[in-house]
Amino acid sequence: METDTNVSTSVENTENVESTPHDEIDAEIDNLTLDNLLEYTQEDDPLFTDDAKHKGMKPLNEWIHNVPEDVRKHLANIRADYTRKTQELSRMRKEVEEAQSKARLQNENIINGPLAKQLAEVNTDEEYDLFDAEGMKKEIQRQAALMLKQMLQPAQEELEVQQRRLQLDAFKAQHPELTSPEYRGPIVEMLQARPELTLEDAFYIVKAKVDSQKATAERAELAERKARQREVVTKSSSGTRTAPSGTPQFKTAIEAFNWHKSQAAKK
Repeated sequence: METDTNVSTSVENTENVESTPHDEIDAEIDNLTLDNLLEYTQEDDPLFTDDAKHKGMKPLNEWIHNVPEDVRKHLANIRADYTRKTQELSRMRKEVEEAQSKARLQNENIINGPLAKQLAEVNTDEEYDLFDAEGMKKEIQRQAALMLKQMLQPAQEELEVQQRRLQLDAFKAQHPELTSPEYRGPIVEMLQARPELTLEDAFYIVKAKVDSQKATAERAELAERKARQREVVTKSSSGTRTAPSGTPQFKTAIEAFNWHKSQAAKK
């Protein structure tokens, strides 16, 4: 009876295993995304290094149709996920740019708008006759303008700082090489030596120097390459060149005739 019980239990467990749905496993495979691929590290496969730059592979169109269908489906899922993420980032970037543009416009209106210009035109140093009705009116206007100007000045200064920060962020986004050691060090040194320069001015000065140095190095490399080529040509033309068969290469028909004549005499 005990044996029958064990067999029955074993069969029941087997039935439970066989009846387990594969939906969860299939869902996990079907939902393979770019994030899953990024989680695959060098510990899982030596080829998956963070700085991998593999070369020498066959072009994608030469092998993509020769791999199993499941692999192609995985690649298609990853490609679609990457496309979705790229589109989402593009949408978010556009929203940020629109918000920044709107903020810059508002800041510009506050700093250089009609009210700011009107306050700038007010002569706060002029004194008026307070015993004269017109003088009293102008003095009240002057005091009101002066108070408003003093109230707005901190906000204007803060807005100018924010505006400048946005300009710098946009400039850095347009010129990512700013953060490279080739530019960063020289730019910092130049700004320290010449504080009157802006970051943009320092960048263009350093860029001109870097481009000039690269152009000089390229010209020197080209000249050296041409010199080596001339040296090879000179050695080839001045030395005795022998054909693969052992017969020298002759410059004229007379040289060839004399050589063959001398070889016949030796025989």
